[in-house]
Amino acid sequence: MTDTKKYLGRKDYLFFALAAFANASLFGLMQGYLLVFYVMVWGIPALTAGSMFAIIKIIDGFTDPFMGVIVDKTNTKWGKMRPYLIFGAPFMGLLVIICFIPFQFGDTMKIVYMYASYFLAVMVGKVVGVPLQGLPAVASPNTDERTKLIATSRMLGSIGESSALALYTVGMIFLNLRTTLLVSAIIIGILAPIFMSMAGLTVKERIPPSIEKPNMLDGFKFLFKNKPFLMLILANLLTFFRNLVTASHIYVVSFVFNSPGSVILFGLPGAISGMIGMILAPWLKKKFEAKQIFIGAIIYHSLALTLVWIVGPVHLLVTAGLLFIAMFAVGILNMVPTLMAADCLDYWEYKTGLRQEGITFSLMGLRSKVSSAFRDFTLTFLFAFFLFNSTDTSVVKNALTTQFAYTTGGLFLILTIIPAVTNLVSIIPMFFYDLTGKRLTEIRNELALRRAEKAGAATEGGAVI
Repeated sequence: MTDTKKYLGRKDYLFFALAAFANASLFGLMQGYLLVFYVMVWGIPALTAGSMFAIIKIIDGFTDPFMGVIVDKTNTKWGKMRPYLIFGAPFMGLLVIICFIPFQFGDTMKIVYMYASYFLAVMVGKVVGVPLQGLPAVASPNTDERTKLIATSRMLGSIGESSALALYTVGMIFLNLRTTLLVSAIIIGILAPIFMSMAGLTVKERIPPSIEKPNMLDGFKFLFKNKPFLMLILANLLTFFRNLVTASHIYVVSFVFNSPGSVILFGLPGAISGMIGMILAPWLKKKFEAKQIFIGAIIYHSLALTLVWIVGPVHLLVTAGLLFIAMFAVGILNMVPTLMAADCLDYWEYKTGLRQEGITFSLMGLRSKVSSAFRDFTLTFLFAFFLFNSTDTSVVKNALTTQFAYTTGGLFLILTIIPAVTNLVSIIPMFFYDLTGKRLTEIRNELALRRAEKAGAATEGGAVI
């Protein structure tokens, strides 16, 4: 007797999708262009900037569970997640803008400012991001509605990640790099918090929180006691190499194809393909087990990237067209883990009676940030090896005058065969993920029964539901 009642209206879907768009815009700007700002505007050595990303993202990731516990302990008239969206988003937008202000500092002060501003931005981003990820899990007890809410938000989020690219492309037509990045940060930093705060004011929390509140160690205990969730986290952590594909776009277009102004043309087919994958993911989940979808998408993505590598960089449009084929799987992989996390949350409620959305999605955030840290450090390490024909990796312009075969070939490896081969290891944890089939159906039915009995008992007792 799964819950089939409709709880969500059009405003819920619309405003949450806009919040996901806004959050992805801020994330896409920082992930895609802060390295460009540090290296190409401020002249900070690539490995220095890459090490900073790795250090702070790992710290950020491992402190996410503590934020999750704080969320689960929160009890206000707006719920436990919405207040962080309403009041935290404006500060997040402001700090992102601050990261891109090109102050005329000396070399040492630039590095100090880089660490301080980025650290503050990601810490406030955590305060907003953890509740935003967890909100769909409490917005409706109806599994189909949760899936639709997540799917809609992921699709808009995918577009949001490309908003910085669109602003960058237009800005570079009229402005220099320094001004383009600052103007893009101001536009996104002002508009994004508005959408995120509106979602906090609109989307209600309809699943009541657990009476028992977790302590600060429960976040890590939860990870190791919830076996399906642990396997999901490990599998996703090991997919960080696939993120090299989109992260290397701007460099492949600039150095391999010598066409810096064609970044959006190069990335657009893959972005569209990824969106199609997101649209189809909920439909695929109705036909197949999430575990099967995950493994199949990984294998498909690796084979498609291998095809891109075999064909080689014959022409920018040819490679972009082949990436359209490859990135379809990425859209699926961006969607399915979130749906699986909601299943793991239901399993935990079934097993313990506790709903710990804050902890669950903070750990998803930990996985994302640690994975992103590995990606950034790996990317800058590979750049140091492939992109620069000297020991001085801080001078990007040196790469423009040393276009040897190993340089362009190495960048193409970062785009194709390196993620294709290494991505396959992420399948291993999925073999131990057992939250599937009949077992999952029984869990959902039992939870629906418990909630119905609880609601009936509360009504008989005169409580207001």
